[in-house]
Amino acid sequence: MFQLHALLGSLPLLLTLGSAAPLVEPRQAAATQVVRLSSVENVAVRSNGQILATNMNQASLYTIDPVAKTSKTALSVSGASGLSGIAEYAPDLFAVIGGKGIYKVDFTGAAPKSSLIKTITEASNLNGLATFDNSTLLVADAGKGVVYKFDVNTGAYSVAIQDPTMAPSGAIPFGIDGIKYKDGVVWYTNIFKNSFHKIAVDAVSAKATGSVTTLWTNLMGDDLCFGPNGKIYVATNGRNSLVEVDPAVGKPTSVATVTGSTSCAFGRTEKDANVAYVGAGQGVYAVTIKV
Repeated sequence: MFQLHALLGSLPLLLTLGSAAPLVEPRQAAATQVVRLSSVENVAVRSNGQILATNMNQASLYTIDPVAKTSKTALSVSGASGLSGIAEYAPDLFAVIGGKGIYKVDFTGAAPKSSLIKTITEASNLNGLATFDNSTLLVADAGKGVVYKFDVNTGAYSVAIQDPTMAPSGAIPFGIDGIKYKDGVVWYTNIFKNSFHKIAVDAVSAKATGSVTTLWTNLMGDDLCFGPNGKIYVATNGRNSLVEVDPAVGKPTSVATVTGSTSCAFGRTEKDANVAYVGAGQGVYAVTIKV
């Protein structure tokens, strides 16, 4: 999701952050900055260990070397004015949201290339993106409060999930934000309702097979990621932290302070499999998680 500090200023909506229940103090080492980049929106990690980062104000997709601590533009996505959600749906094949379009970014060749898969013309504000299987995505529309099932091969899409917990609210019409899918369950945040939810879905249709379970309603949540230890990690944006959630318990515990945290993704090499890379207002940060 976008950077609240830059966008909202002193809007009364920010006052809702103060009502959130206090979190347990961070129990891990402080986050360390990997690279400095302005307003990182979302992050993903390639199998070779390189980090990919998006920015909603630019069409550039950045690649980051977490060892050398350097960054460069991997490519500019033609047709997009800014990028938000990103997800790998097959080895080195990524989908990225650019406005109302879903783009394919292919890293399998000598040089990366991008192409538009399909524009969701009726979309209001696409933001969150999750891999459902190796040819299907779940796309969160924060403006409409729905989740689309999207076929990366054909561009076919339809509304798979719609629930009041996904609906927008407040001065900015922005609801469902972060979204991830795993083992028959969709996990998602609603950023301005300060809430985190899960819902069981059919493994083929992605339609809901049960009712929504709400894990909390008192902590801002942006994007999220799965850790190697079976836990879920949620970036809290205006609450400036990365929190850990045990799926069996559903309550957040702060693990690091990261100002303006928007997203996270874990390393994929032996050396950084327990490192959460966190996108934030001032760049990408590394947080080592004790497994």
